[in-house]
Amino acid sequence: MIAYYRLLFLTILFSYHHLSAQHPNEVIEAFFESFHKKDTTSLKDFFTLDARLVSVQNSLTGYRTREESIQDFIVAIGSIPDDLSFEERLLDYKVVDASGMTLVLTPYEFYVNGVFSHCGTNVFTLVEKETKWKILALYDTRNKACSFSNQID
Repeated sequence: MIAYYRLLFLTILFSYHHLSAQHPNEVIEAFFESFHKKDTTSLKDFFTLDARLVSVQNSLTGYRTREESIQDFIVAIGSIPDDLSFEERLLDYKVVDASGMTLVLTPYEFYVNGVFSHCGTNVFTLVEKETKWKILALYDTRNKACSFSNQID
Protein backbone atom coordinates (compact mmCIF):
# COMPACT_ATOMS: atom_id res chain seq x y z
CA MET A 1 0.00 0.00 0.00
CA ILE A 2 2.85 2.41 0.79
CA ALA A 3 4.37 1.71 -2.64
CA TYR A 4 1.01 2.65 -4.22
CA TYR A 5 0.96 6.03 -2.41
CA ARG A 6 4.58 6.71 -3.36
CA LEU A 7 3.79 5.99 -6.99
CA LEU A 8 0.69 8.20 -6.81
CA PHE A 9 2.71 11.01 -5.20
CA LEU A 10 5.45 10.81 -7.84
CA THR A 11 2.88 10.80 -10.63
CA ILE A 12 1.22 13.92 -9.24
CA LEU A 13 4.58 15.59 -8.66
CA PHE A 14 5.77 14.99 -12.23
CA SER A 15 2.41 16.04 -13.64
CA TYR A 16 2.53 19.29 -11.67
CA HIS A 17 6.12 19.92 -12.74
CA HIS A 18 5.15 19.61 -16.39
CA LEU A 19 2.11 21.87 -15.98
CA SER A 20 4.01 24.52 -14.02
CA ALA A 21 6.45 25.17 -16.86
CA GLN A 22 5.54 27.91 -19.30
CA HIS A 23 4.68 26.93 -22.83
CA PRO A 24 7.60 27.62 -25.18
CA ASN A 25 5.51 30.17 -27.15
CA GLU A 26 5.00 32.18 -23.95
CA VAL A 27 8.74 32.22 -23.35
CA ILE A 28 9.40 33.49 -26.88
CA GLU A 29 6.73 36.18 -26.52
CA ALA A 30 8.18 37.31 -23.17
CA PHE A 31 11.68 37.33 -24.70
CA PHE A 32 10.53 39.67 -27.47
CA GLU A 33 8.73 41.94 -24.99
CA SER A 34 12.02 42.39 -23.14
CA PHE A 35 13.90 42.72 -26.43
CA HIS A 36 11.63 45.51 -27.70
CA LYS A 37 11.86 47.33 -24.35
CA LYS A 38 15.68 46.99 -24.44
CA ASP A 39 15.42 45.44 -20.96
CA THR A 40 18.92 43.99 -20.67
CA THR A 41 18.42 42.73 -17.11
CA SER A 42 15.42 40.66 -18.10
CA LEU A 43 17.01 39.47 -21.37
CA LYS A 44 19.93 37.81 -19.53
CA ASP A 45 17.51 35.55 -17.65
CA PHE A 46 16.21 33.94 -20.83
CA PHE A 47 19.55 32.29 -21.71
CA THR A 48 21.55 29.39 -20.35
CA LEU A 49 25.10 30.34 -19.36
CA ASP A 50 26.57 28.65 -22.44
CA ALA A 51 23.94 29.77 -24.97
CA ARG A 52 24.88 30.39 -28.61
CA LEU A 53 23.67 33.22 -30.85
CA VAL A 54 24.32 32.77 -34.57
CA SER A 55 23.05 34.88 -37.47
CA VAL A 56 23.08 33.81 -41.10
CA GLN A 57 23.12 36.75 -43.51
CA ASN A 58 21.82 35.75 -46.96
CA SER A 59 22.74 37.69 -50.10
CA LEU A 60 23.06 37.15 -53.85
CA THR A 61 26.72 36.24 -53.39
CA GLY A 62 26.07 33.59 -50.75
CA TYR A 63 25.81 33.68 -47.00
CA ARG A 64 27.88 34.80 -44.03
CA THR A 65 27.55 33.63 -40.46
CA ARG A 66 28.21 35.69 -37.38
CA GLU A 67 28.27 34.36 -33.85
CA GLU A 68 28.17 36.60 -30.81
CA SER A 69 28.25 35.97 -27.09
CA ILE A 70 25.26 36.59 -24.86
CA GLN A 71 27.25 39.35 -23.16
CA ASP A 72 27.95 41.09 -26.50
CA PHE A 73 24.27 40.78 -27.42
CA ILE A 74 23.18 42.31 -24.10
CA VAL A 75 25.70 45.17 -24.45
CA ALA A 76 24.52 45.83 -28.03
CA ILE A 77 20.86 45.98 -26.96
CA GLY A 78 21.74 48.26 -24.05
CA SER A 79 23.59 50.66 -26.36
CA ILE A 80 20.64 51.27 -28.70
CA PRO A 81 19.64 54.93 -28.45
CA ASP A 82 16.28 55.72 -26.84
CA ASP A 83 15.07 57.50 -29.97
CA LEU A 84 15.52 54.36 -32.10
CA SER A 85 12.63 51.92 -32.03
CA PHE A 86 12.60 48.42 -33.45
CA GLU A 87 10.07 45.65 -33.72
CA GLU A 88 10.48 42.04 -34.72
CA ARG A 89 7.05 40.86 -35.87
CA LEU A 90 6.67 37.12 -35.55
CA LEU A 91 4.53 35.67 -38.31
CA ASP A 92 4.06 32.13 -37.03
CA TYR A 93 5.24 29.54 -34.50
CA LYS A 94 6.25 25.96 -35.09
CA VAL A 95 7.07 24.05 -31.91
CA VAL A 96 8.91 20.75 -32.17
CA ASP A 97 9.54 18.55 -29.13
CA ALA A 98 12.96 16.99 -29.63
CA SER A 99 13.47 14.64 -26.67
CA GLY A 100 14.79 16.81 -23.87
CA MET A 101 14.79 20.06 -25.80
CA THR A 102 12.25 22.00 -27.78
CA LEU A 103 12.76 23.82 -31.07
CA VAL A 104 10.66 26.88 -31.87
CA LEU A 105 10.75 28.23 -35.43
CA THR A 106 9.41 31.71 -36.03
CA PRO A 107 9.49 33.49 -39.40
CA TYR A 108 9.65 37.23 -38.84
CA GLU A 109 9.79 40.72 -40.31
CA PHE A 110 12.03 43.34 -38.67
CA TYR A 111 11.22 47.06 -38.60
CA VAL A 112 13.37 50.00 -37.49
CA ASN A 113 11.48 53.21 -36.65
CA GLY A 114 8.47 51.69 -38.39
CA VAL A 115 10.33 51.00 -41.67
CA PHE A 116 10.93 47.46 -42.96
CA SER A 117 14.59 46.45 -42.50
CA HIS A 118 14.83 42.71 -43.13
CA CYS A 119 13.11 39.38 -42.60
CA GLY A 120 14.02 35.79 -41.91
CA THR A 121 13.43 32.90 -39.55
CA ASN A 122 14.46 32.41 -35.93
CA VAL A 123 15.26 28.95 -34.63
CA PHE A 124 15.19 28.81 -30.84
CA THR A 125 16.52 25.75 -29.04
CA LEU A 126 15.02 25.63 -25.56
CA VAL A 127 15.78 23.40 -22.60
CA GLU A 128 13.77 23.18 -19.41
CA LYS A 129 15.69 24.05 -16.25
CA GLU A 130 13.90 24.01 -12.90
CA THR A 131 10.43 24.42 -14.49
CA LYS A 132 11.60 27.31 -16.69
CA TRP A 133 12.45 27.21 -20.35
CA LYS A 134 15.87 28.67 -21.17
CA ILE A 135 17.35 29.50 -24.56
CA LEU A 136 20.26 27.18 -25.30
CA ALA A 137 20.74 28.49 -28.84
CA LEU A 138 19.21 31.11 -31.09
CA TYR A 139 19.90 30.98 -34.82
CA ASP A 140 18.39 33.46 -37.22
CA THR A 141 18.47 34.15 -40.92
CA ARG A 142 18.47 37.68 -42.27
CA ASN A 143 17.24 38.52 -45.74
CA LYS A 144 16.52 41.86 -47.41
CA ALA A 145 13.55 40.45 -49.30
CA CYS A 146 11.29 37.59 -48.33
CA SER A 147 8.74 35.71 -50.32
CA PHE A 148 8.72 33.48 -47.27
CA SER A 149 9.77 30.36 -49.03
CA ASN A 150 10.93 29.63 -45.49
CA GLN A 151 7.33 29.98 -44.24
CA ILE A 152 6.46 27.29 -41.75
CA ASP A 153 4.04 24.61 -42.94
